[in-house]
Formats: sequence, structure tokens, C-alpha cells
Amino acid sequence: MFKISKAGLQAGVKKLSTQLMLLLLIVGIVAFIVMYVWQSVQIKAMQAEYQQKLVAYAAVQERNGLLQDHLDFYNSPGYMLYVEKVAREALGMVRPGDTVILTVPDKNPGGSASPGSPKSGSEVAQVTTHHKPSWQNWLSFFWGH
Repeated sequence: MFKISKAGLQAGVKKLSTQLMLLLLIVGIVAFIVMYVWQSVQIKAMQAEYQQKLVAYAAVQERNGLLQDHLDFYNSPGYMLYVEKVAREALGMVRPGDTVILTVPDKNPGGSASPGSPKSGSEVAQVTTHHKPSWQNWLSFFWGH
């Protein structure tokens, strides 16, 4: 059998503990390098994503500005007057409470009173008005029918 002296045993343990410490140091350094590289890659990826988000944010800000300009234009008094003018002239629309005066063409241009017309200024003719449906007003507005 092997006989190991106490001094030899102590030297072996010391040598083993030195090798173990060196191995642990090397493993620690390798782990540190791997973590450093991994974090560097993660930082680069996050920076690229951040730049993409900044570009997208700038595009959204620009679009928002354009939409705000459109909204300001459509809420302006000039545009509302234009819409009202088109509604009144082209579509024959009126505001609630407005008095509408309809002219009835004279069917008898000779000036003589016809049997159905009023005989004096105090009599009021009963006028039946026929309004075109909205779709016909739009058709007339766009195509002049």
C-alpha cells in the first residue's frame, strides 16, 4: 500500500487548491467576458430599436401636424361660409327658421286672369310645391342635370 507522508499530503492539497483557484479564476474571467459581449450585443440591438422608434415618432408627429392643419382649415369660418353657400345655392337648403319665398311662374303670360288664379290682392293663391329628392339635388350639383 501507499504510504503518504503528512508533508506530502499537505503539498498535494496545496497544489490542488492552487490549481482549483486558478481554474475558478479562469472560469470567472471567461464568464465575465461572455456576459460583457452579450450585454454589448443587447445594447447595440436596443440602440437600433431606439433609432427606429425615433424615426417612427418623427413620422407620426409630421402626420399629426398635417391633420391638425386640415382640422384648423375645416373649422375656419371661411370654410363654413363656403359650405353654407354651396348648401343654399346648389342644393336649395335653408336654415331652420328662415322664410322661404317660392315664385310660381305665370302659366298665362297674357296677363288675363285664369279661372284658378286669385282675383284680388287680398286673396292668397294656394301653392303646391314639389321638392326634388336629395339624390336629384346631388345629381344636379355634380353633373348639371
